[in-house]
Amino acid sequence: MSKLLEADLSYKIRGCFYSVFNKYGPGLKEIIYQKALEEEFNKQKIKFHSQKRINIYSLDSGKLLGTYIPDFIVEEKIIVELKANSYLTQIDINQQRSYLRANMYEIAYLVNFGVNKLEIKRSIFTNDRKPFIRVNPSPSIRGNLSSFTLMEILVVISLLIIIAIIVLIALNPSGQINKNNDSKRKHELTQLNKVFEDYYNDKNCYPKPNEVCYNSDGNTTCNICGNESTSPSISPYLSHLPCDPQQPTKKYLYQVDSTICPTWYRIYGTLSNLTDPIIAEVGCQNGCGLSPNFIYNYGVSSPNIGLEINSNMCSLAGSLYINPNCNICGSYTTCKNDFPNKVYYTDPGNCVIACIKD
Repeated sequence: MSKLLEADLSYKIRGCFYSVFNKYGPGLKEIIYQKALEEEFNKQKIKFHSQKRINIYSLDSGKLLGTYIPDFIVEEKIIVELKANSYLTQIDINQQRSYLRANMYEIAYLVNFGVNKLEIKRSIFTNDRKPFIRVNPSPSIRGNLSSFTLMEILVVISLLIIIAIIVLIALNPSGQINKNNDSKRKHELTQLNKVFEDYYNDKNCYPKPNEVCYNSDGNTTCNICGNESTSPSISPYLSHLPCDPQQPTKKYLYQVDSTICPTWYRIYGTLSNLTDPIIAEVGCQNGCGLSPNFIYNYGVSSPNIGLEINSNMCSLAGSLYINPNCNICGSYTTCKNDFPNKVYYTDPGNCVIACIKD
């Protein structure tokens, strides 16, 4: 009798399937089971990739046709595809086998959590039976670099390093990271805005601080971050509460008028790009948030209230220092010396004064 392929790993993976099913039961959304299975894999110290692209090859020529994205690749050996349907169809099973036949993995599990009795289909297609390997047993498919000389490998590595340096310089990674972080912030606060309105429509109150904050201590202000261990869940309205991408350096602030049944709310965040026009659009160009610090520059609120903005702005009181003549003071330094009791909001490099305040 032949030995079961990857028997120990297969046993552990099946155990994870049943553990998740026993905890959560049938009928939830597929994404819930995916997140739960990630937790179980981590708990069992099983290495995995989620949503990893794998290559699909032509069965005739062996050429690359495209990619396939399964739910999990476990230990770089086994494909796992999840379903949450009323039953597994033969099409589902055939599709899994077809993908397995055209890539380098030999084992795949198709798991359906949508039924009262967990369905697990295990498929095996060993590489020695795959047509694309026989017609194109190339190093690119088998991952074997032995046919290349050491010099060729070093040349390729050197070229890749040069290309990487050029790309890094051209793309300005720090600026790109800030841009991505800000996009995430704006998306997540807009998402919370919609979710909290759904919550209000159901309960006639907005979420209380202890229902969305990880550090709620009975006050009407607190911070939201679903990655913190003490964060509550607001499911089914949202499966996972968001978190500022630079937490804990930057945090999402939640403010309400009551800890019992809030009738309004504000959520504040801090964008990295201070020139983003949306900052002025929401009225936070001079800061917004809790008085007197106003340390935030972006936010959303319930329809019945606006953001708390810094209204302590000075108005233009005179023309002490104006481009291009700098006509009264003559220079920024002279201006400061002649009027030491005034506060200047200015760009001395361009002789521009924004406002003067006594």
